[in-house]
Amino acid sequence: MNLPTHIARRYLFARKLSLVNVISFIAILGVAGMSAALVVILSVFNGFDSIISSMVNQFDPDMKIAPVKGKTFKMTEDIRRQLYNIEGVEGVSFTVEETALFQYDNYQYIATIKGVDNGYAQVCDIPANVIIGEYLLQDTSGVPFAIVGSDIAANLWLQPNGLTPMKTYAPRRTAKVSPSPAEAFTSGMIMPAGVFHIHQDFDAKYVIAPLAFTKELLEFDDDEFSAIEIRTNGNDNAIAAQIKTLLGDQFTVKNRYQQQDTLYKIMQSEKLSIFVMLTFIIIIASFNIVGALAMLIIDKKGDIATLSHLGANNGFLRSIFVRTGQLITITGVFIGIVLGLLVCWLQLQFQLLTFPEGSYIIDAYPVEVRFWDVIATAVIVTAIGFLAALIPTRKIGEE
Repeated sequence: MNLPTHIARRYLFARKLSLVNVISFIAILGVAGMSAALVVILSVFNGFDSIISSMVNQFDPDMKIAPVKGKTFKMTEDIRRQLYNIEGVEGVSFTVEETALFQYDNYQYIATIKGVDNGYAQVCDIPANVIIGEYLLQDTSGVPFAIVGSDIAANLWLQPNGLTPMKTYAPRRTAKVSPSPAEAFTSGMIMPAGVFHIHQDFDAKYVIAPLAFTKELLEFDDDEFSAIEIRTNGNDNAIAAQIKTLLGDQFTVKNRYQQQDTLYKIMQSEKLSIFVMLTFIIIIASFNIVGALAMLIIDKKGDIATLSHLGANNGFLRSIFVRTGQLITITGVFIGIVLGLLVCWLQLQFQLLTFPEGSYIIDAYPVEVRFWDVIATAVIVTAIGFLAALIPTRKIGEE
């Protein structure tokens, strides 16, 4: 330990408590409080981020193929068979989507009907999120069944009891202007088998139905689809490259992030905004360090004069108080990060902060501590504290 650091440590942690020491300890608490707040707030934001991402991922496949132009495409049986044989592909589902009107008893609702094949259960987690009824697309007698989003079911007052069918209307693809609804729309009857609940964006939008029923309703050809949804073994980049080689530039191949890129960009920008706002607050709080050092410099004028007479130059004198400010910062950052991590652990273990019952899909504030957030907190707060320590020491030794 060099001499300026030794003197700084003695000034900060003096055995005899003085008003200047109290002010220094308050500065340490200020730095610790802001460090802890930054760790906790970022961890809570990470928790919400993970929950939203997990809910989205329950509906979105690992990879989705869609046409670059238009809403539908045609694909031969040979190409479809080659998709199944791509290394790393664990499940493939061909789907069609279109807006439709649903009527159940006297209630109506406009939503998106999504026709899926038998492989759909392998590429998404819809079956695990059915909260009423069961995941069933067709019974042994060939009767089509639908799985309805929970918000849609609530608006239709729908009960999947197997007794009341749901009528579905879709505009004809080749319809001309006609005052007769029978000529402008196709219709079909489908039995609701279950209700799924994932996220409002999906619960209020989708009705999952058999592919054959949906194609007939929408007047699609047998080889016509809206998208291909794929489950992979995790090697998405290599699989995407093989798919692009097979299908060419007429199709887009998107992973989970790319399917919801707007949502993820919004979440990242919100997190960055929170980090920037808290950084500005930390800058303001760092004036506690400036004030503490200014008081310390005034209190130690006699020591400064003595050291000057002993031959200490201005740089040596400044370094003593700069090191004191740095010790205040490092001590505060260490205490704050430990305190922040402790608060996060307590929230995870005991759920100290909860939501009002029934107001959200989870009971307590989610917390997820990420290593790089802790590092970023330590670096930012330390850098601000070190810079703040330079401000009151500039005039030391100058007449």
